[in-house]
Amino acid sequence: MRNICRAMALVLAFAVVTVAGVFAAGQPDREDVVQIVFADASWDSILVHNRIAAFILENGYGGYTADFLPGDTIPLFNGLIGGQIDVNMESWHSNFPEVYETAMEAGSVVNLGVNLPDGPQGWYVPRFMIEGDPERGIEATAPDLRSIEDLPEYADLVPDPENPGKGRIYVGPPGWAATETSEELMEEYGLFDYYTAFLPGSGAALAASMRSAYDRGEPWIGYYWEPTAIMYQLDMVMIEGTGFPPADVDILMNAESYENMPEVAEFLSNYSTSVEDNNEFLNVLDTMVDDAEEAAIWFLQNREDLWTQWVPDQVAENVRAALP
Repeated sequence: MRNICRAMALVLAFAVVTVAGVFAAGQPDREDVVQIVFADASWDSILVHNRIAAFILENGYGGYTADFLPGDTIPLFNGLIGGQIDVNMESWHSNFPEVYETAMEAGSVVNLGVNLPDGPQGWYVPRFMIEGDPERGIEATAPDLRSIEDLPEYADLVPDPENPGKGRIYVGPPGWAATETSEELMEEYGLFDYYTAFLPGSGAALAASMRSAYDRGEPWIGYYWEPTAIMYQLDMVMIEGTGFPPADVDILMNAESYENMPEVAEFLSNYSTSVEDNNEFLNVLDTMVDDAEEAAIWFLQNREDLWTQWVPDQVAENVRAALP
């Protein structure tokens, strides 16, 4: 871990991206500018959360400048422990509980509370399989499908062209923890007698298979998760008995940063969203704007009902004044 932290410090020196332009506009006067480094992981929702928080801190509170350090989950968490990173806006630490518990016991990280209440994940089907869709002329093909125990009856709806006589369940790409969990579910419920556990080559391929079937009005069964843009765009239903344990998705802060930045800690302790909120701005990112910064601006312009609950009135006024 010590070596990782040293490496993170070197990465920080060369790879941190300094926020400029719109994120510096309208900043109230303050003598000392404090730098805040956010863990910029690879998925879209954390990128948007980072930039929402950065805009509020820089333009609402003033006296702060935000930097974003890109990386993978565990190296970024180690950077948070070592102080190279100040804030992780979206920590899915139930995926690495031992590392997280060790850091909490050592007092090197502070949990500021829930960003979103859970990250649903499991096996989904299009709602029209169960209820039909009269507007699209689709009749229900699996009206009695409720739980994983019902799936043997419906294998013929999703035939696997590579394995005649069996259906296909998209269990996830190779190497994902969710893929292993899906295969364990198939084994537990005897579904290998009826279905092939199909492994798409990537997350993008998994999403493409779901969207393609949905757009054609055809049945589809497979693993997915929220928050994601596609789950905002498609009307999908989780099959009972396939839901994985909900993930803890919290905001974490380096312990020393927590002590040195009480104003930041208080703001982030108030910061809270829902899965639906995330799906909404991820859909905006997917369909309306070019990048996470623009999605953050959209959120601040359109969701005052939410973000104004996190900050004092004067801070909210400063943010409004700085928005384009």
